[in-house]
Amino acid sequence: MVRHLIECIAFEAEVWARPMSDSDIIRLPPGLFISATGTGVGKTFVTRGLASALRRSGRTVAALKPIETGFPDANPTPELTDAHQLAAAAGQPGTAAPQPGSVLDGSDLEGAFYRAAMPAAPRAVSLATGAGAPDIERLGRAIERAARQVSVVLVEGAGGLLVPLDRERTIADLAVRLGLPVLLVAPNALGVLSHALTACESAARRELCVAALVLTELTPPDDDRDPSRPHNAAILRERLACPVLSFPFCPDATDEALADAAFSAQLPSLIPHALS
Repeated sequence: MVRHLIECIAFEAEVWARPMSDSDIIRLPPGLFISATGTGVGKTFVTRGLASALRRSGRTVAALKPIETGFPDANPTPELTDAHQLAAAAGQPGTAAPQPGSVLDGSDLEGAFYRAAMPAAPRAVSLATGAGAPDIERLGRAIERAARQVSVVLVEGAGGLLVPLDRERTIADLAVRLGLPVLLVAPNALGVLSHALTACESAARRELCVAALVLTELTPPDDDRDPSRPHNAAILRERLACPVLSFPFCPDATDEALADAAFSAQLPSLIPHALS
């Protein structure tokens, strides 16, 4: 795990060394881009847990959801949106950017984050409603501004790594633009082997460093209906260079309980203090 972490640090350094003008560089603190093999696999639980665990360790954190669909049209309540839950876990409630037209953290981020009421990929939203696609450059600048005063930034994607944003770009293109290592979340369940290996290959093809694969336990440990669960992690460790970590079943989905789960999975160690 230490060797792979060094490789991810080298990846971040290589991103910074790429030939770009000062105006092109998105300057972020150390962090992770949290993506997944699909939707509903526990990605937001993992991000909340990591944000809360980092806060408990004395870090200042921005946990951001720059793209969210299925978002209430007006006056969203915190329990209804991932963005609000992440911001609360990070202790930065102003960074939820609750709806188009709102002002994020008192700065010039009005409407910068992408929100849509329709629960579908942004490309599907555009086809159904005529709405514009997320602007990766604008999102990147909004994330940069939201992360100026923190030591760690966590950026959670929407759905899986290859969710289409428009006719050509995907969530992965946002991760590439930000230059953050990817924390890939997948459910420890039948079918995860191909899904996780495919996602990791897709990341590697785009020169994204996968900091770790996190297998989420979505059912209690004594649920033995899925015979693949005891073996998935071992098989994935045989085939992947990155660490394969286990995020335990967490029926009490409070930030405190999720932080305990994040510590159990060793997630905070993916962002060493030496970088901040």
